[in-house]
Amino acid sequence: MPFCDHPTDRQARLFAATDYITGDSFAVERCGSCGVAFTRPRPTGPEAAKYYPAAYYGEANKRFPVLVQQLQRWLYARRAKAVERLVGAKGRVLDIGCGPGFLLREFREQGWDAQGTEFSDASAAHARNVLKLPMLVGDITELKLPPATFDVVVMWHVLEHVREPAETIAEVGRLLRPGGMFLCAVPNFGSLEARFGRDKWFHLDVPRHLNHFTAPALVNLLANSGFTVRKRSFVALEYDYFSFTQSVLNRLGFRHNLLYNTLRGSKAKVLQSAPAWQKIASLLLAAPLGLLSVPATSGAALLRTGATFALYTIKTS
Repeated sequence: MPFCDHPTDRQARLFAATDYITGDSFAVERCGSCGVAFTRPRPTGPEAAKYYPAAYYGEANKRFPVLVQQLQRWLYARRAKAVERLVGAKGRVLDIGCGPGFLLREFREQGWDAQGTEFSDASAAHARNVLKLPMLVGDITELKLPPATFDVVVMWHVLEHVREPAETIAEVGRLLRPGGMFLCAVPNFGSLEARFGRDKWFHLDVPRHLNHFTAPALVNLLANSGFTVRKRSFVALEYDYFSFTQSVLNRLGFRHNLLYNTLRGSKAKVLQSAPAWQKIASLLLAAPLGLLSVPATSGAALLRTGATFALYTIKTS
């Protein structure tokens, strides 16, 4: 039974999908009632750990080329400022599933009281040990933090990973002060890129992504917990141009996410082997596809069908 608890006869199988790391088979199904799609079967307990190998986290400062990391930092600083403009003042921010802590670092450097969480000690290590951010480990619904203690809660590409999104969103509402902001970003399962890519879509990433949201489905889920959308964004520059390029390469028959794996640092590679000609060809095609991605992703963002979307929401009840 999926998290939404709607009857199984309302669940429609969309397509089969394969984990590009392990080769295990899964299916993507959509609930006809709430509109959210989900991965089935949904790995649980120790079984789920194998889908997050040590290389998946890699060395946070060496996972991607330096220029990509510099772009990411600039974008994260802008997002922290955008949140402050909408909220009206600095305050206390909680970043759930903050990963290496790069976005949370920008909040702290701009004067916010920052707190992060991660799902394991391994994934929290960089934020805690290198960036010296205060970190808690565990599912946010089990940490039992005091209510109404944060002005902003962030889940930046995390909600797709959690087993119970509705329960998690309700907990976010409990932790926020009245009028507080919840910034939630996820891949856009309703995007043109997702429809084109299907099981080859870069952002599908089964089974690590358990839930696949369209904008209307997530807005409805948030409304059920008392959140009202203040701002929507359908572009994330650090993801969108590359996801277009990698999704096209996947559809052309290259080893799934090969370019992504090639560009990752030596300790962050999750694919062990691939034909040399595919590596060379994918690198050669990356430049023209990257150029094509600029008008394609920009147009998609203007049409509100970008490959990712972020919702800046206010707790109103």
